[in-house]
Amino acid sequence: MRILVRILLFSAIANIALAQKPSLVSSESTTKIRIHRVTINASNLPAGDRDRIVHHFAQNAYFEGELQSRIQTAFQNLGYFKAHVDEPKIFLLEQSQATNDADISVTVEEGPQYRLGEIHFQKADLFPTDQLRRIFPIQSGDLFNKTTFSKGLDNLRHLYATEGYINCVAIPVVKMDESHRTIDLVIEMNEGEPYDFGLLFLDGKEPHAGAGQALMESWKTLQGKRFNPDLLMTWLVKSASLWPGAAAAHWDVIQLPPSGAVDIRLLLP
Repeated sequence: MRILVRILLFSAIANIALAQKPSLVSSESTTKIRIHRVTINASNLPAGDRDRIVHHFAQNAYFEGELQSRIQTAFQNLGYFKAHVDEPKIFLLEQSQATNDADISVTVEEGPQYRLGEIHFQKADLFPTDQLRRIFPIQSGDLFNKTTFSKGLDNLRHLYATEGYINCVAIPVVKMDESHRTIDLVIEMNEGEPYDFGLLFLDGKEPHAGAGQALMESWKTLQGKRFNPDLLMTWLVKSASLWPGAAAAHWDVIQLPPSGAVDIRLLLP
């Protein structure tokens, strides 16, 4: 049977084309486009950067509606922060249920190339700013890379979450120095309030009698402690002996602001 268990403990928690005409595939299509060849029309783009972007997309598959933004990101990852990318033209080569093989052509105004200047933090009280800076895997003087900077923001949110600050918001403000072609970033922090582990909900088919109750008893080791996603994952791995597959369980966080706790709902196999 399926169970939904609540632990009542004290709560502190992406036709063959004719004559190479551009496709009319809807941007809502669920069929991906596998790129055979990429033509970039950009008058001042260095050959090395052109080759990097072409190589990045060749033989990979994407939904049509995401191509334009992905190409823009590829340019921004090489420092072309202001790159303007027109909607790509798609020339279908071969079609199947899973993918449409195609060549694409895109016109881009790449604009100037920028390097990272400095990253500053405002209203960051929980951690030293030098610790926050170290979790961004990009150095001053490097070509600005949008994806790498976004990874740093993910690292920042995760760091705060390990101390229970699951609602932390980091707002980056871009400041450009056109004379030096650099980008400074000021990250304003809204740290929020910390949360503790609260109640546990289990949703899944019990593998054997008593498995749910065993997880309930084990949860007591986390109940009331400061929320930490790493600690939760460690607990799930250890819980595989109590409920096979627990380590791969999907979990949702249910916030309870007045109580300062978060309940956890596990979707178990």
